[in-house]
This record gives sequence, structure tokens and C-alpha cells, in this order.
Amino acid sequence: MSETARKRAAYANGERKRAEIVDAALAVFAEKGFRRFSLRQLAEELGTTHVSLRYHFGTTAALLEAVLEERERRDRPWREQVLREKGLFDGVPEVIRRNAARRGVVHLDATLLAEGIAPDHPVHEFVRRREQRFHADVQELLELERDRGRLRAGLDPEVVARQLVALIEGLQAQWLYDENVDVSVHLSAFMNYLRA
Repeated sequence: MSETARKRAAYANGERKRAEIVDAALAVFAEKGFRRFSLRQLAEELGTTHVSLRYHFGTTAALLEAVLEERERRDRPWREQVLREKGLFDGVPEVIRRNAARRGVVHLDATLLAEGIAPDHPVHEFVRRREQRFHADVQELLELERDRGRLRAGLDPEVVARQLVALIEGLQAQWLYDENVDVSVHLSAFMNYLRA
């Protein structure tokens, strides 16, 4: 085997190992949170070594950011397709119904949304950027609905986007406390209010 082939194989193995760690860490962070683990404790929880985690990620915070980026990379294409095909009013409740099957992911999001407020939190900037992007995406979808004549007259898409983001995040937090809260039903009712 040539030196170049050995390097490619080592790189591929490293990327595969990194992906395995990210998948396992998502499950652990979703179930048990983030702040309670040192890198050494997390390695034990993931069934790998402290050296491997340090080599691939450096810190627990870097691993968390990799987990969040990977989840967004996987989820965003499906979410965009649903919203493109169904529009905002019918697409958002469908996205929320899918989230209901992934309680740990919703729990992780809610936890990081609260913890990430602290400027010294390792993912403060990541969460802040994600929230800005979420608001901008919702505003863009509302403007599209307005341009198609489907948004109730007189509503400001920027204001409604902020309200809708707050409603989604607030209802999901309530659902984490009480699974009888049907987030998609409440969101569908709000969407009906927004329709022209």
C-alpha cells in the first residue's frame, strides 16, 4: 500500500470514528445534559477513551458544538423540504410532530437555549447564531406567505416571526414538563390565526 493510500485510509478511519463519537454524544447529551461531564467522564459514558476524545475534539465544548452542527446538517434539508412543499402554516406543525418523537433532542435544545444565555457558556455564540437564523428563516417564510396572499393583512412578518419562535420554544418547554401538551395542535391554531 502506498503512503498516500495509507494516509487516505487513516483519514477515513478518523472521520468514521469522529462520526461515531458525535452520534453517541448526541444521545448522551440529549438524555443527561452537557454540563455534568468532564471530558474523561464523557469518554467513559461514550465507551471510548479520553485520549480519543481529546484527539478528535479537544474539549467537551468542541464536541457539543460538533454534535449541534451535525444535527443541524442532518435535519435542515428535511425541514426545508417540508416547509417548501407545505408552506409555513402546514409545514411547521409537521416539523413539530417529528420533534415529538425525539424528546431527548428537544430537551437538549431547551437546556442549551437556557444555559447558552450566559456569555461564558461554551456554546453561547453557537446558540445565539442559531436563534438569529431561526428568526430570520421564519421571517422569510412569513414574507413568502404574505407575497402569496396567504398571510392575514396588516401583520408585520418581523414581529410575527419573533412571536412564532417564542411560541414554538415555549410550547416545547411546556411539553417537556407535560407530554399531554400537544404542541402541534396549539401551533396549528396559531397558524390559522395568521392565515388570510
